Amino acid sequence: MKSSHGTFAAIVWIVCGALLFNFEPEAQLISWQTPVYFVVGMFAAGALFGNLSYAAVHGVTRALVSAKIVTAPTRRAAIGLTVTGYALFAFEAVLIYWVARWTVRALF
Repeated sequence: MKSSHGTFAAIVWIVCGALLFNFEPEAQLISWQTPVYFVVGMFAAGALFGNLSYAAVHGVTRALVSAKIVTAPTRRAAIGLTVTGYALFAFEAVLIYWVARWTVRALF
């Protein structure tokens, strides 16, 4: 489960990089910054954002259970936790995009 969070973060980092290198006017595909961004950044994003995402998902789940919002493993609880998980993944993707955009602008 923890590795899927890191894989998701690395894939979002690569997709954001492809978009940013294509649309940012100062970014150049043939440069020393490109392998630094894609190779080092991919592993760093997977480790950093993957662990943050894993901790956030489990923290929110534990908070909902301890606050007695989710009291039993019902269908409603499963739907609520699934929607919460998707919202956290969407927030993670936006956060990764912001960091990737800042990184591309800082490298060039």
